[in-house]
Amino acid sequence: MKNTIVLFCSILLILSSCVTPKMHNALHTQYDNAELQIVKKDKKIISLSEKVEELEGNVANIKKQLDAMRNDSIQNGKALVLLQNTYDELSSAYDLLASKNSRNMAEKAKETKALLKQLEEAQNNLLTKEDELNNLSNSLAEKQLALENAQKELEARSARVAELESIINKKDSIVTALKQRISKALIGLEGEGLTVVQKNGKVYVSLEEDLLFASGKYQVGTAGISALNKLSAALAGQKDLEILVEGHTDSIPLSGKSAVKDNWDLSVLRATAVVKVLMSNPNLNPTQLTAAGRGEFMPFKSNATAEGRSANRRIEIILAPNLDDLFDLLEE
Repeated sequence: MKNTIVLFCSILLILSSCVTPKMHNALHTQYDNAELQIVKKDKKIISLSEKVEELEGNVANIKKQLDAMRNDSIQNGKALVLLQNTYDELSSAYDLLASKNSRNMAEKAKETKALLKQLEEAQNNLLTKEDELNNLSNSLAEKQLALENAQKELEARSARVAELESIINKKDSIVTALKQRISKALIGLEGEGLTVVQKNGKVYVSLEEDLLFASGKYQVGTAGISALNKLSAALAGQKDLEILVEGHTDSIPLSGKSAVKDNWDLSVLRATAVVKVLMSNPNLNPTQLTAAGRGEFMPFKSNATAEGRSANRRIEIILAPNLDDLFDLLEE
């Protein structure tokens, strides 16, 4: 642009020597206008240069943003891959859950059907129970009457039970008094082959073999007769008393050479011999006495030891109150 101005000025200098004033003024005006246009052009160029610089800055920023967007796009792509994988996993899980849900729904449908069937059965049962309840209500008056009759019968039975308890208590008192009386009569012998025990509503007088008999014999010795006489004196006059005499042996078998063949024979003969001694007291009623042989089959202790066998060879006299009045009451 400057070169153009210089050239234009040079032309004017050349022509000024040969042009008229009028032409000179016109040329000068044109020159001023051209110079003004040049100034405007320079300003425009400067403005355009500034805009170019600004645009270049914008382009640089846009490039940076584009690079950032490219990086974001790469990251977004990776995230998209992860999301796609996650989506695929969730889709598979959803399909599995949907399948399970279908099975569960089918099972629930079966359960619901079964429950409905049970409900129907329960309703039918309820109707049946209502009918039964109506029948029971209709017979309530009859049941009430039967209850009243049962109550009366219970009262009657309660009275009988009270009477039975009175008789039993009386018998227990008799047994206790009898035990005390016998212990007093046999004082000095208890612990010396003789024991007196009260149990099961009875009195048990146990006499060891050595107190009554010689070994293998059934004849009562002098010491035994003395003890039995004291016992019979204590029992005399006891009319409501049943006396059972039991003979017991150990498990050793007899030789069988004598009249006594075995332990059965020996136990029976010994029990009978004791009964005969007791019967020597005329105040004792024979009908109250019973003799029984038990052999070796009801041992008191083990027959494995000499001590046990000695304890098993015994006479047991079982004293029990007569319960005929009690049985008569029960039969009423």
